Amino acid sequence: MDILKGGKTIDSGMESSLEFAQRIMKMVNSATLTVALSLGVETGLFKVMGGLQEPSTSSQIAQMAGLKERYVREWLGAMVVGRIVDVNPIENTYYVPPDRLPFLVDGPMNVVAFSRLIPMLCEAYDNVADCFRRDGPAGVSYTKYGKFHQFMDHMSNMLHNTTLIPDVVPSIAGLMPLLEAGSECLDVGCGRGRAVLLLAQRFPRSAFCGIDISDEAINFARNEAKRLSLTNCQFMVQDAASLPESWMEHFDLITCFDALHDMPKPRVVLSGVHRALAPGGIFTMLELNVHSHPSKNIGNPRAIDGYVISLMHCMPVSLECEDGAGLGTMWGREMACKMLEEVGFADVNVTPSKDKFNLIYVSQKKSE
Repeated sequence: MDILKGGKTIDSGMESSLEFAQRIMKMVNSATLTVALSLGVETGLFKVMGGLQEPSTSSQIAQMAGLKERYVREWLGAMVVGRIVDVNPIENTYYVPPDRLPFLVDGPMNVVAFSRLIPMLCEAYDNVADCFRRDGPAGVSYTKYGKFHQFMDHMSNMLHNTTLIPDVVPSIAGLMPLLEAGSECLDVGCGRGRAVLLLAQRFPRSAFCGIDISDEAINFARNEAKRLSLTNCQFMVQDAASLPESWMEHFDLITCFDALHDMPKPRVVLSGVHRALAPGGIFTMLELNVHSHPSKNIGNPRAIDGYVISLMHCMPVSLECEDGAGLGTMWGREMACKMLEEVGFADVNVTPSKDKFNLIYVSQKKSE
């Protein structure tokens, strides 16, 4: 049987039925291991493992982590068979080889943090399953994802702490002097405000405003700003699809990091963003580095988790709202550029982020 791949047909007979079954089992094993990886992140076990000076027993590791030995021992068993942690079977001691550590502990190379996606998404598993039925609900409320903002804050910290100031800001022509001189800036869909907080600390002459529909996220951001004694930033509970008229042509910079695809009315949001920008102002958004058609995403390392995240969270929370667009995470570069141009953004510049996982879209509003 022939199937399409990248516009061409390939012979699926190259993979035997047994190989197909084995590939499925590998997926299932990887999925179950991911649950244990998430527990390692959430309980701090990876942090403990990363700080070991020498191979240690399960009792020693449990004591350092402040956890129960029996649960730690079973977790270590999963890590050993999953080839994450190594074990000395004579001494019953466990350790992580140094070349694996950067991917398991906090830092720019950490990838294990993504494992926390799985428990977060599965909070709403039954709700999403109900949406498939013809007589089922259109989508799923944000309230069904209790750990969403906690997870996104963790991921934002990893992303913005290491790349926003040193990489993203300097990569956008004219942005550094704009912020240094003092500008009015807005972050749309700010979540717990990580990007705003970092920018406000680095550029004290500029004023920053973060908006989000979540009371919990905004309250968290406000408390962080107070803790940091920041006076040049504020946070508001505000629907991005109905920006105040007083904001028309007010902002020199508007940002939207990994948020637009979740929104029920993304086209309306972008139109409002365009109106809120002052002539010559800069709009930049960050979205996943993918194409708009599945056939072009085969082989992309972010494609599988991107579609599943979209299916389990991004698309349903958008469709839950009346007339929600349901773009989803994988709306892709082609659709994004088309929508930006349709609302008035011209000469959209698209460049990959430093890690290649995301795309940075930049456009400057024309001066009249």
